[in-house]
Amino acid sequence: MAASSLDTVFLQNDQLRVACRPGLGAKLVSMLDRRSGREWLLPSQLPGGTYLQPAYGADFSRFDTSGWDECFPAVAAGPHPDAPITWPDHGELWSRPWRVEATPDSLTACVQGQAWPYTLTRRASLDGETLCLDYTLQNNAHRPFLHVWSAHPLLRVTPGMRIQLPGEIRDAYVDWSSDPAHPAPGGWHAWPHWTPNVDLSTVQPTALGLAVKLYFRRLSEGRCGLVDPDSGQALILSWDLAAAPYLGLWLCYGGWPTDGRPGHLTVALEPCSGMPDRLTDAVQMGTSAVLPSGGTKSWSVRLRSQL
Repeated sequence: MAASSLDTVFLQNDQLRVACRPGLGAKLVSMLDRRSGREWLLPSQLPGGTYLQPAYGADFSRFDTSGWDECFPAVAAGPHPDAPITWPDHGELWSRPWRVEATPDSLTACVQGQAWPYTLTRRASLDGETLCLDYTLQNNAHRPFLHVWSAHPLLRVTPGMRIQLPGEIRDAYVDWSSDPAHPAPGGWHAWPHWTPNVDLSTVQPTALGLAVKLYFRRLSEGRCGLVDPDSGQALILSWDLAAAPYLGLWLCYGGWPTDGRPGHLTVALEPCSGMPDRLTDAVQMGTSAVLPSGGTKSWSVRLRSQL
């Protein structure tokens, strides 16, 4: 189906209802647990909860900054390391319409690359209380494709929720901070305590005034989650480490936007194929993904809404 930014398609069963906007990068705008009424995805942060159609290369911060987007072929704006391409802020897919085929059992979204010849397909389906996302990427170019893919699910959180990460994690790479003096970007810091008397793995109130983008070292377990200690309800993410061996974490406790607008309250758990946000940095660090000419790879992400 050809879709405008106002179109919404749904996928639901007795446990979940998922809403997708094909015209806005196939953004998942809602993941509602129908049993408890809990909404897991952050709604639009624009006045009135509206959605606007961005142009290619737009500033991500000026739009809805909500829901689940696909960041690809890079996260931060910047040049491609071996082609005359500058990737837009949050990649080139969130601002473009995708083609979506809806059936009672699935939503299959597909998009062709604009600045590089690739095809990305994401099939969404439901299995009980689990949202299943299955991806396929094909490189249609006659040369290898350096890239970073990152899920970008901005979650609806409340202070006191707990972020559950693999037990092996002891430190985090700071890619960006709203307070660049504490902690300084570009280095590794102990997780989750570097701010005095603050445990960053517990969702903080917006009064903290901090936002940070973090990455963790190559993992041996593709699993993380968000838990509400009051209700016991949890959102559990699991994914294929072979294609996405890293995990990014966006913590926004009132510290972003930084231009005087009200600070957001959200957490994003971001399985990713490389780190950090800028593709040139990932290539320099030896952490970017590469797909051979004509190559295809597939991976999956699972989100379970656990009561």
